[in-house]
Amino acid sequence: MVKRWKLGRRSNDSRRPLIENNNNDIQEGGDQAGEGYDNPSAQNTFNTIEEQRLQFERDLTFQELAELLKVAPDTISVGSDTSENGSCCAIRNSGQEKQQSVVQLIQRSVYQHFPTPPAELDKNLQRHLLEVETAVHTELARLAPLFKSKGLIGYLLDCYHRQISDHLHGLLQHISTSKNSFMLLKWVLHTYLSQDLLGAASPQEVDHIKDVDLMLFTELAAKAKDKLLEIVQKEVSASLEKILQNERSQEGCDSDEAFIQMNVDTIQCIDAMYKGAQTINKTVSDRVQDVCFQELLVFVRRYNTEQTEILRKQTDKAEPDIIHFLKTLQTCGALKQHVQTKSKDIKTSLVKDTVETLQEMEDLTLKLLLEIVADFTESHLKKYFKKENKQFFLLTEEVKTRFPKLLCCQDVLERVMDETYELIIHLYFKNLVQSNQSKLRRCWGSNVGQQVTQDAELLHHIISDMAPGVKQWNLILLKITETLECEDNDALKIVVASMQQKCITKSCRKDLELLLRWKGLSKREVREVLEALPDHQPKHGSVSWYRCFICC
Repeated sequence: MVKRWKLGRRSNDSRRPLIENNNNDIQEGGDQAGEGYDNPSAQNTFNTIEEQRLQFERDLTFQELAELLKVAPDTISVGSDTSENGSCCAIRNSGQEKQQSVVQLIQRSVYQHFPTPPAELDKNLQRHLLEVETAVHTELARLAPLFKSKGLIGYLLDCYHRQISDHLHGLLQHISTSKNSFMLLKWVLHTYLSQDLLGAASPQEVDHIKDVDLMLFTELAAKAKDKLLEIVQKEVSASLEKILQNERSQEGCDSDEAFIQMNVDTIQCIDAMYKGAQTINKTVSDRVQDVCFQELLVFVRRYNTEQTEILRKQTDKAEPDIIHFLKTLQTCGALKQHVQTKSKDIKTSLVKDTVETLQEMEDLTLKLLLEIVADFTESHLKKYFKKENKQFFLLTEEVKTRFPKLLCCQDVLERVMDETYELIIHLYFKNLVQSNQSKLRRCWGSNVGQQVTQDAELLHHIISDMAPGVKQWNLILLKITETLECEDNDALKIVVASMQQKCITKSCRKDLELLLRWKGLSKREVREVLEALPDHQPKHGSVSWYRCFICC
């Protein structure tokens, strides 16, 4: 007679079957089916259940288990004696040894049925993971019903769990791209313990996870996440370095695309990683975004250092190329806006340092740019106010020539032209009130006020055409004629009050005082007019920062 065996029995139970059916529910169901059914359909149902019960109660030999697992049992030792026909084993081992023998048999089956990694893993990872998923699902679905009835389902799940864990640890060592890192981590977190994979062993239950060692899963998930963050850091750093290299090699911006290329590439580099991480979960996406922003800060600091040197060299040229300054302003503004918009879950210090670095670069760029504007404006105005020619249009033509009309960053151009417009008006007014009226009449003719008005209107027309949204900074110049022609102090007070009301410059009161002195009023008369203004106390507000480098 063939000897049968059961896992987990003590040595004094060696006469019991090695694998014994645990089917109380089926037994009870069979008993119920035999009561009260007289019709053929009920009898057939009873017969079917009874046949299943008898089949499950039949002992399972070691040889049969091996055949079910589709592996050879010859290398698995379960005892020295066998039956006469060799179809099963006569077990003299202890209960623990019996368990080990069965586990070894299952392990061999799991290993043999598990797909091997492809030679080119980076190219074929997705297909390989699908092969793993299909193989595991197929084998569990095939083996689970019998293994569950024999009380072996836990061993089966544990063997597959450990094989999957070991296999994925091996895959991690050969993954070299962020794309595959995202794919593998997503598979670990979303597929590994899902009902579609290990749950195939118990499709109608939700507690299949109780049969696996979650510590192995936790360790694997942590390593996969660390591997992902490591690769993301390397790829983002390399991509940003390449962006800087491309920026260094560019001599100019011959198209709108070239003008915005740097900030577009930078933002796409950062966003691509974050969007990839969002397909996994928020914890991973937050960590990935944090890594990306750390690399962005390094990138921004290097860009700040290199660009500062480039712009200072441009400033020293006889004819600096203003497009470099506009591009820098556009790049800093776009990156700053991106950081501020996407910084909800980023460390406050990281965001603060990045934004401050970009703001410093913006401020310096605008300062250097306005120094260039101040230089060529002063050069033109000195000639214009001292020579006997009317060539103010030469200044407006240079403004048009120096500043390209860009369609891709109208907001940047508008900001720069607004600052430029205010600066030119300030310098024109300064040169005007420092000039002698009699000398101006010899250069411009008798109607100085009319010439100032024409200049103010021309400048506004040119600049507003380049940047339609600029403020009208020429208001004080448009009132010069009325101020000069007003002989009555009371009427003059009304004119000056109107100028103050419309004036938008930060140094309005000081400008009005200079204008009245230039008109020829005494200090007492000037004080009298100014004290009549609604706000007659001098303001101590700040002035435009760029006035610090312009001597009045």
